[in-house]
Amino acid sequence: MAEPLQVTWYTDPHNIWCWGCEPMMRRLEVVYADVVRLEVRQGGLFEDFTPLREQWARMSGGRWTESVRAFFEAVSSQHRMPMDSDRMIDQVDDFNSTWPACVAAKAASLQGAGEGWRYLRALREAWCLDARPIHRESVQTEVAREVGLDVAEFSTSLEDGRAKAAFEADRAECERLEVRGFPTFTIGRGEVTARLNGWQPWEVFEDVLRQVDPGIKGKRIDARVESVLDLLKGRGRWATREVAAVLGVTDDDAELLLEELEDGGKIERRSVGHGLVWGLAPLAAQTLDRTAVDRLT
Repeated sequence: MAEPLQVTWYTDPHNIWCWGCEPMMRRLEVVYADVVRLEVRQGGLFEDFTPLREQWARMSGGRWTESVRAFFEAVSSQHRMPMDSDRMIDQVDDFNSTWPACVAAKAASLQGAGEGWRYLRALREAWCLDARPIHRESVQTEVAREVGLDVAEFSTSLEDGRAKAAFEADRAECERLEVRGFPTFTIGRGEVTARLNGWQPWEVFEDVLRQVDPGIKGKRIDARVESVLDLLKGRGRWATREVAAVLGVTDDDAELLLEELEDGGKIERRSVGHGLVWGLAPLAAQTLDRTAVDRLT
């Protein structure tokens, strides 16, 4: 059996284009779990947000938050992942850098790859769905507790420099590979490699997988309400676009299946921005268990 295809994601927890990549990441986790190995690197989008804030302020006559809101809305309309843009804007007054959230993500990964992956997803949800200020250490620690990390160990790794050193190693890799923007993906096995710069729909990403490995095959997930319910069990909140990506169907077809489960009282919806988030009833700020993906058929 061939070695798994290696996918490395260069990202940043704050990056809303990276939030738009979650449908494909969930497809990788479920459909391609046996044939793809996914790793994450934290690249650090902004060390200092001040120059960009000042530029937007000059361009907008001092109404820089309106410029940010317009940007958020434009990105969300393109990748179709729900975002609470209005409330996110309310949390940026003391925001100066994305690096603290990157360091927090590395602190979580020091407890294990699965723990780091689960924490990163929860951190993205906290920012994009719940508009929590993930640049603050207090919120980073709350999220660590919510996903079941060893909070004392998480805090210690922030304090003793281990998490920062791990982040700096990721940044050095980005520099070596000339990764300048996020998301960036490298996909390969041996000498056959490809690189994907910037957000692309999951269908385009999957085409790149096949270019690297024309014979790659994933699991078949039937587009049935039972399959959707299996996806939601133990895996927190799902956007309509994510369910569609895993099933390989349109967003409209996925929403019909979700609505059927909702009518039966098994799941609930929550409106976020211009989109919907779904979860088991009652719907709460559940977090993702990315380890329970191998029993789907």
